[in-house]
Amino acid sequence: MSELVLLQRHGAVAEVTLNNPRTRNALSRDVLHALADILESLEEDTQCRVIILTGANGHFCSGGDISGMTAERPLPIGRSRMLLGHRVVRAMLRGSKPVIAAVEGYAAGAGLSLVAAADYVIAAPGARFVSSFAKVGLVPDLGLLWTLPQRIGIAQARRMFYSARVVDDQEALKIGIVDSLADSVESMHREALDLAEAFKANAPLSVALTRMAMARGINCLEDALAYEVDNQSALYLTQDHREAVDAFVNKRPAEFKGL
Repeated sequence: MSELVLLQRHGAVAEVTLNNPRTRNALSRDVLHALADILESLEEDTQCRVIILTGANGHFCSGGDISGMTAERPLPIGRSRMLLGHRVVRAMLRGSKPVIAAVEGYAAGAGLSLVAAADYVIAAPGARFVSSFAKVGLVPDLGLLWTLPQRIGIAQARRMFYSARVVDDQEALKIGIVDSLADSVESMHREALDLAEAFKANAPLSVALTRMAMARGINCLEDALAYEVDNQSALYLTQDHREAVDAFVNKRPAEFKGL
């Protein structure tokens, strides 16, 4: 496993840490490869129920690796890089495991894209968020054109995109980039683990199909009703559903197996 991205297990919770201190955890090609490989492997891991994504060395992620942009990149190379990043976003958004982002320091550019792709965001005091693409002559990438408006609304997203302004922790909480603000870095990690425990306590197939619906998009009532017909009827047949019913009737905790 690459030391650029670390993986630590807490039972059914996988903590994935960006670890490239020289660049404040910038998403170089090597980091993207390592991150995509780990996220995809966790999707296949039946022992993993929840993923926490964080950054080491005082920062979440400073975005793309600017030092790697000095050489001219022909169109095929640029496309290849974007497709590599899309592996990461698809693993986060279309995978079956909820993703919690624990943010310390800066989440800039593509780092903000990782934040916006998470299901829940916890920030430490002093966290900063910026869509810095306009500063380097690029458009928001790694899905941010879709995920950020979904999270904070079109008007706020436009303001962040066009101005490339830095949003501090308090404003991030107010406008919805962040779901909760911890008292310290230590409590941020503790709260992320507590939330992950709450997520993993529920039926994994139910959570997975709900995430897939959110990623695909429910645009109207008929979309929701059609999704229910296709998927709720299948969930009725699962062992986990029967286990939940039996646990409710017998007043005991359910033990879900993802079956």
